[in-house]
Amino acid sequence: MTGGSLNLQPQHGLQMPASSFRSDSSNLDLIRAVAVLSVFFAHLHDVITHRYIALGWHFAQMGVLIFFVHTSMVLMLSLERTKLEGKALYGAFCLRRFFRLYPLSMFCVTVAMLLSRAPDIDAPVRYWRWGEYLSNMALTLNLTYTDVMVGGLWTLPLEVQMYLLLPFLFLLGRVRSTGVIFLLWAVSIPVAILQAHVSARLNVLGYAPCFISGVLAWKLSLSTPRRFPGWLWPAGFVATWPFFLIAPHEDDMYYRWAFCLALGLMIPRFREIRFRPLQAVAHVVAKYSYGIYLSHVAVIMWSFGLPLPMIAKWAIFVPLAVITPFAMYHCIEHPMIAAGKIVADRLWRTADQVTPAARRPAVLGTVRTDGE
Repeated sequence: MTGGSLNLQPQHGLQMPASSFRSDSSNLDLIRAVAVLSVFFAHLHDVITHRYIALGWHFAQMGVLIFFVHTSMVLMLSLERTKLEGKALYGAFCLRRFFRLYPLSMFCVTVAMLLSRAPDIDAPVRYWRWGEYLSNMALTLNLTYTDVMVGGLWTLPLEVQMYLLLPFLFLLGRVRSTGVIFLLWAVSIPVAILQAHVSARLNVLGYAPCFISGVLAWKLSLSTPRRFPGWLWPAGFVATWPFFLIAPHEDDMYYRWAFCLALGLMIPRFREIRFRPLQAVAHVVAKYSYGIYLSHVAVIMWSFGLPLPMIAKWAIFVPLAVITPFAMYHCIEHPMIAAGKIVADRLWRTADQVTPAARRPAVLGTVRTDGE
């Protein structure tokens, strides 16, 4: 940029450092798997026991916070790999995020509309209005004060709105020190506190410290030595949980910010886990996590709402909980992610920006999309 504006371009001739994390990081897979399973089992408990406990609520909320930190860090890694600049960087990022997020959420919202279903244990049948449907389709629920049609959908508008800023945070992180990113996190705290007194439509600002914690984790991964052994990573990860699990309801946002910061500071310091069974399980759950997240409430409510003995309900629920996200991933999610990558590459990559290997025709089944 010129004319006195902030220059977010690397200085000519300087090689920018790369993150020590790869797209197939087992540590990041474990984070994402724990996040979705925390939400899954918290909601499962509420439905089958018909009673609410504070610890279950905290685990569900903690899973969402983990998602926010994980997503920000993974998207920083994705932006780092694109090697694009300026409008191409922003355009390709937004287009790929659209193909990543919207097709599956739009499918789930449409199913809820057609079947007149709501993610409410006490009132599972609801005839949705067209305005509610369109707001859920556009993921603008917090802007229009619209009820959620699909369980878990309330977090997606926050992600979409934060996506608009992440490329700028990436550019800032490339040329500024870790201290600047930490200062940005600190500044986001009073902004988040002020938001609660201004408008609920700005609630994405209340979660800004959570997303920025993921950016901080990426920034630290550019220079922080991963000194701790991988076998300690699960323990290190769990050690951050009390920052939020002890939170009282009335002011839990302060604990959310502390937890996300602790997680962001912890992630870059551990080497990759090498225990293959854990790697495999974490990878599979992380791969299908988006489908699990969007489908699990409907699957739980439908299965355990049937007028059948409990053992029969479990016999229906278990295979359905596996088959549904599997089918959603392979029929909708993965093809759309791959299509988004192809379209973005064709629109914004020039010949001199593409490696010889990348010039080969894309095969949908070989595109690495997990977590991006």
